[in-house]
Amino acid sequence: MKILAIDVGSSSIKAAFCKNGHVKHIEHVPVATVFRGTEVEIPAAGLLKSLCKAIRQITASHHHIDAVAMDSFCPGVVAMDKHKTPLFGCVTHQDRRSIKQATELEHHIGIDKHIGLVGNRPFPGGIGTTTLLWFKQKQPAIFRKIAYVGQPTTLLIDYLTGQWVIDPSQAAFLGLYDSIKLSGWIPELCQYVGLKESQLPRILFADQVAGTVTRAAADQLGLLEGCPVFASLVDTSAAMLATDCRPGRLVHSAGSTDVLALCLDKPAPAGDILTRPLGTGHKLPRRWLAVSTIAAGGSTMHWLKDNLFADYSKKKFHKLTQRLGQEMRGRKLGAQSPGDVSFAPYLAGDRTAMEERTGSFEHLTLATSREDMLRAALRSLAQASRRRFERLAEITDIEPEIFTMGGQTELADIMHGHWPGKHTFTPLENEAMTGLSRLPANEKITGR
Repeated sequence: MKILAIDVGSSSIKAAFCKNGHVKHIEHVPVATVFRGTEVEIPAAGLLKSLCKAIRQITASHHHIDAVAMDSFCPGVVAMDKHKTPLFGCVTHQDRRSIKQATELEHHIGIDKHIGLVGNRPFPGGIGTTTLLWFKQKQPAIFRKIAYVGQPTTLLIDYLTGQWVIDPSQAAFLGLYDSIKLSGWIPELCQYVGLKESQLPRILFADQVAGTVTRAAADQLGLLEGCPVFASLVDTSAAMLATDCRPGRLVHSAGSTDVLALCLDKPAPAGDILTRPLGTGHKLPRRWLAVSTIAAGGSTMHWLKDNLFADYSKKKFHKLTQRLGQEMRGRKLGAQSPGDVSFAPYLAGDRTAMEERTGSFEHLTLATSREDMLRAALRSLAQASRRRFERLAEITDIEPEIFTMGGQTELADIMHGHWPGKHTFTPLENEAMTGLSRLPANEKITGR
């Protein structure tokens, strides 16, 4: 079977040609994110343009595709008018304009009740209801024009098929969906935000066909008209699908954002954890994920390199990081002398905090060197990683084999060295593409 797998990130789109579960050809196309103070959006038109370019680069060499499956970053709340013209860009989790609205929503619904319904607290920018309330209050003229609300995959699948759909993993991030029982949209929350269920996408499991490629899309993209497109899911879920999805399975993604995702057979919602369905359930098993993140993991390392070690080559900086990491091995992370430099690892905020958090160094003196600052950052990131690992281990026993991915291998090695217990680490290659290829593999689709 020949699958077009599309991984939609907040910085690039990767499109891959997969044959019989193996990745044969990958193309990368950049995606532009716009930062305006506390407002962070990816222009919908730009995202669609990047999608089209990525698909054409694949179909230029591979003319026969049996099915399309995709994943995407989330959240990325998007709204369209009655003509399906975007009213604003995809609002990402880095957006912090809606702190006031998040507080109001939680006060109205109640913390425990909201967690019990949605699986999460209404984190500003991280859960779509807060963004939608911001537009309702601050830009009512735009809000009144909303005819369709969705997430990135909703927008992209609509472009390919004309169907406005969403899977449970993406629906969870809208903050209007029952992520615990998977029973559909929640009338009380829809009413409070000011939306009707008719404005929301049709809910399908990620391993269901959402629609087929229209003639217009086929002509523009080099796909075959009628090619099935799957409902798709969140990027972390796609990576989990590359494993056996066994309850207790942990995936560590060490990238710009550092992510620990734990697979569960039933939800375990809590205020300090991101809870969401895996997204499957049609033929593949229904699972949930408990996710804990450091919003700026690898991004912190890039920031340190660019601002404190700009005169170092990447190779030299990596060697320094490895050396400092080796010095930390065998030492208790909290065992530092009074007055040692400390670092708060919140350069990109905290995805499970209602308030705005920022990064900082403390105890700097004229004797402080840039190596001291790097050492403090590594120690802080490792401490945060250990706490997150221990927090997830409270939910269920973690399997000893842990799957890893992402480009921050030096940082990941340092983190792993401070986790409690004994583990083996298995790298995943092309994890999102491999996971996506499992979606069509469970349907009877005639190969071409």
